[in-house]
Amino acid sequence: MDKFHKKNQIEHKKQAELIQKDEFADFEGSKAELAFLKFTHFLARNRKSVFISLASAIVVLAVVIGFFEYRAYLFEKETVTLEDLKLTHQKSKVGLDVQIQSLEAFLQNQSTGKMELRVWKDLSKLYAEKGEFGKAAGYLEDAAKKIDTPKEIKALYFYVAGNYREREKNNAKSLENYKIAATVIEPARELNGFKAWSNYQAGRLSYLNGDKAGAKEYLEKAVKLDVAESGEDVKLLSSYLLLKLGKN
Repeated sequence: MDKFHKKNQIEHKKQAELIQKDEFADFEGSKAELAFLKFTHFLARNRKSVFISLASAIVVLAVVIGFFEYRAYLFEKETVTLEDLKLTHQKSKVGLDVQIQSLEAFLQNQSTGKMELRVWKDLSKLYAEKGEFGKAAGYLEDAAKKIDTPKEIKALYFYVAGNYREREKNNAKSLENYKIAATVIEPARELNGFKAWSNYQAGRLSYLNGDKAGAKEYLEKAVKLDVAESGEDVKLLSSYLLLKLGKN
């Protein structure tokens, strides 16, 4: 048993020495040829593990591609379903309640989640037409939170949601939305008219809520903006409130 074990150790030692020896020491070709030769020898020695790794990579890649292709298929399918649903509403001239129920059912049954923004916007419009301004505002707020760009659309959604909240008699939430709209749109170099109205609304509601310092800050921003002639009304309204603040 000891002799057999000793013989094994000697064999392993010889194999290790052979591996450590540079079998390409006498090669006289170019570096590129040497690299290619070493690579082919490596593949020959490790063909099983290389094959397994390559096969695994191909399987993973196929699964990933298949997943995204399936998601794209579902999105296209849901887009067609939504378009058909809205077309049916138009042709049948169904009431607001039926339109709302079918869109909310579609929202719950969708798989990809990519249709949410579009459906939320439609539901917000329908609820506003119905006079349920709290629900209309809620859907627009959800939509606005998911939008990063363009900033103008994000600000517009918050602005309209602020209007809905005010019609709901929820001035605190309305003010919050107007403030967000004013903050989001502030860096934009254009759309000074929209900026002025956002700041005016935030200033006006701050004034109604008793926050005179906040009202002054927003109203002054509205007055200082360089707006087109069509936007002079908002500057006049802002100036008027600033005068009222000065008297109180």
